[in-house]
Amino acid sequence: MDTPHLKWTAEGREIAYQLSEDETLIGRLSESDVVLSNPFISRQHAKVLKEGTGFNLVDLNSLHGTYVNGVQVSEQSLRNGDRITLGREQVDLLFFTGPDEAFSSDSTLGDEDLEKSMMQLTTVMPLADTESSKLEKISHILDFQYNWGRSFSAERTFRQILEAALKLSGAERGYILLKEELGYKYVVGLNGLGQLLSEAEFQSSRTAVQAVVASGDPILMTEGIDQKFEQQKSIVAMQLKAIACVPLKWITEDSEEADVRGILYLDSTNRMHSITGLDERILNKLAVEAANVFEKLELIEAFEEKKAFEKELSLARETQTALLPSSLPKLEGYDLAAFSHPTRHVGGDFYDFLKRTGSALTGVLADVSGKGISAALLSSLVQGSLQMEFRSGVPVHESIARVNLYLCEKSRSNRFVTLFFFSLDEEGSGEYVSAGHNPAYLYRADSKTIEELPARDLVLGAFTFATYQSVSVQMNSGDVLVVYSDGITEAENPHDEMFGEERFKEIICDYASTGCAQLEDQILESIREFTEGMAQTDDMTCVIVQKV
Repeated sequence: MDTPHLKWTAEGREIAYQLSEDETLIGRLSESDVVLSNPFISRQHAKVLKEGTGFNLVDLNSLHGTYVNGVQVSEQSLRNGDRITLGREQVDLLFFTGPDEAFSSDSTLGDEDLEKSMMQLTTVMPLADTESSKLEKISHILDFQYNWGRSFSAERTFRQILEAALKLSGAERGYILLKEELGYKYVVGLNGLGQLLSEAEFQSSRTAVQAVVASGDPILMTEGIDQKFEQQKSIVAMQLKAIACVPLKWITEDSEEADVRGILYLDSTNRMHSITGLDERILNKLAVEAANVFEKLELIEAFEEKKAFEKELSLARETQTALLPSSLPKLEGYDLAAFSHPTRHVGGDFYDFLKRTGSALTGVLADVSGKGISAALLSSLVQGSLQMEFRSGVPVHESIARVNLYLCEKSRSNRFVTLFFFSLDEEGSGEYVSAGHNPAYLYRADSKTIEELPARDLVLGAFTFATYQSVSVQMNSGDVLVVYSDGITEAENPHDEMFGEERFKEIICDYASTGCAQLEDQILESIREFTEGMAQTDDMTCVIVQKV
């Protein structure tokens, strides 16, 4: 991979993420660009910002810290080969600016790694070939299957966990349960013979489950029921003589600490095996494995949801782009340029050129309050309404007043639209209406100065009583009209400075005489240099008209 990217290992596979956007969010939240489910990762842990030709890593006040090459940082410029650690000694990502070591999506645990891991097992387990030592090896092998992605199957892994737990405990039945709104539901069950138990056969001691949920600690009554439980109705009804109930804990995107989200439940109408300290340790390990499976399933589901959402956003972006003019009008006596850059996939700005009787050129630029999909929907509504109104042939002020009333009826009270409308004939004579919009700039070629065309009317969609009046305007040869959204003048650099109106007007004065295309390029280049590649919070849209 030749482009700048992050690379890390998860579930035995190497993953690479291309740093193509101005900002890349890293965290546990499914909305993050890089989603990591490790409990030491905060929901919004850190972000990578594109700064010109380089990249900066910024810690987002994470609980366990962000480190670069072993040193904790709050913000740090990245260099090729830097090792980023999220939560000290927990999760490592490598940063590369170009090609790195060969990347394989099928990487699995190598023979050398497996041999080393098996050697390590001998330091924590008895060497005797006892039943319990075999069971602990099973739990560790499950760990390897999960962490290294070897033929992962949730159903098969759950069955292996239950088989091991039943064999260890001597229980007659075992279930894995998952938390839902009204309690804990059946996921999978086995009997002591390894046969699947259906959901219809499922029964459990609600008292034992509730006690484990409340305390977060396991209950192991394998040689008899404790006195405080033995008279409970469900235990008496099922004639239970032994119960083992172990919590399954993992972190969700809504929490910073592991909560009881599931239960490993075992019971029997006879006594179970005596549970030693090692046996309890094995049961806890099996519970950790079951929790890991659930956490992985949630991560997969969140990833799929994110992919589907990104696909929908991409389609929305394509739809909104299609609503913008596919090409600029070619009119004798006028030169045109225009651009619109939303801060997200979709935005609330738009520009359009309308058909109107008696006008050579009619244009509009609007800025909808808010961001994202809701702003884009309102933007499309405004654009469609304007197209219909101006085809009706009624006067400008009446058309805009009708659109205002329509928006007041259809949009929420906290949504409004600023708008700049202009209409010009072949000779450069015309009119404009500015509804709460920032001043447009009219560059006068003869004096090399700028006239401001300020707003005289109220915004659209907020006040039913609002009225609108057009103002006359005259463009002469060489004059340039620049209509823009405030995302341009309010663009910020890393030092919290705004691009500003004065800087913008200087660029217009310096480059207006070079033509619309050259002026557009210079505006965009100046914004890029000023912001140093920092992601912006507002859409940027501009229409440039020159009378030639």
